[in-house]
Amino acid sequence: MDWVMERWQDVFRSRRSRDVMVALVIAGPAAIGLLTGFYRTSLLPSLPLFAGLTAACAVVVGLWRREHDWAAALLACATFVVTDLPYANYVMTYSLARRRRWPLAGLTVGLLLVWPLHQTLFEPATGTTPLFEFETSLPASGLNGLVYWSFAAVSPFVMGLAKNSLEAALMERERHAKQSAERQRRLRESTLRERSLTERARLASMMHDGVGHHVSVMVTTAGAISVDPAATGSIVERCDLIVGVGREAISRLGEVLDVLAAPAPESGDVAAEYRVDDIADLVGDYRSLGVEVAYAVEPVDGCDPATQDLCYRIVREALTNVLRHAAVPRADIRLTSTADRVHLAVSSPLAPADRATLPGTGRGLRLLADEAALAGGTLTATPSGETGRFVLRADLPRSSDGRDTGEAVGPSMT
Repeated sequence: MDWVMERWQDVFRSRRSRDVMVALVIAGPAAIGLLTGFYRTSLLPSLPLFAGLTAACAVVVGLWRREHDWAAALLACATFVVTDLPYANYVMTYSLARRRRWPLAGLTVGLLLVWPLHQTLFEPATGTTPLFEFETSLPASGLNGLVYWSFAAVSPFVMGLAKNSLEAALMERERHAKQSAERQRRLRESTLRERSLTERARLASMMHDGVGHHVSVMVTTAGAISVDPAATGSIVERCDLIVGVGREAISRLGEVLDVLAAPAPESGDVAAEYRVDDIADLVGDYRSLGVEVAYAVEPVDGCDPATQDLCYRIVREALTNVLRHAAVPRADIRLTSTADRVHLAVSSPLAPADRATLPGTGRGLRLLADEAALAGGTLTATPSGETGRFVLRADLPRSSDGRDTGEAVGPSMT
């Protein structure tokens, strides 16, 4: 039963289905009038003219009642006067009341109320056998007939007003529901922001007390080794490099702590820090650390700054992983672009299973993959046992594209 009701509702959601139903409401009684001979009692006793006028009225009212309501209303009134069939006026009254076209609605209702004063309108068809047994029992004249006809005339108008009131109530309920959802969303965002600030403060404390302390010890130890008289020139050079990198790490750590201590920025307010041109300097830094880097890049003019920043950070993460895990500190970087995409590939030799490497959690690549997905791209990192290489590929859009918002759905107009 539910399936039948859903299918029935789906039929009436289509404008074409409603137009066909309106045409049938007007043409159906006209066809019955032709079969029973009712057309002989009208002002248009000719069967072809009666059929042609009612068919034209059914088509015009079915198709034009919304966009050309004046023409449809006048044709419905004329058809009623000539053929004594009020169904086109019923349809127009309901449609006009739905769209709050009060002057035209008053015309169609007024004609239905005034014209029945003509007594012949209430007389049953003569000379033919009635189609229904109760045809002759309908109130034909007098006060009862006027009350009956008035009720029939006003009912479509009242139904149109009731439909409007129902849709207005539903729209008001939807508006309140949207407001409630918006308040709930803001409350959730406020709660999440508060939790984020608390977590950021905790992370800042942990990084300051943990990472900052260990890096400081590393820099101090390397500095002490570099001034040891027993240290060779090669050892002194490497210790100085460690001291420089450690100081840079402490400086970066300070910047991170400042960011964590600051209020969380709104989405889209974070400025891009790096560009594709900065990758060359990054490659030079890692070459100085002993990593053999082959770097090839194509021009990416017009590329979104956020995409360029993401490319830089992907290359930085890849080179860091090469320094930590690769069997041979060697990397091959290729950055190419098309009309709307940027393609980045970084490959390096896999580490032997028995070789100890620096610890890693894989969190950096996961976070970068999430950022790439949010930007509309992809990031994959796949080791290949056949080629003995670890390949990282990124496919990113050249620019950020917004999404269109849906338009609010208004009331349906019959």
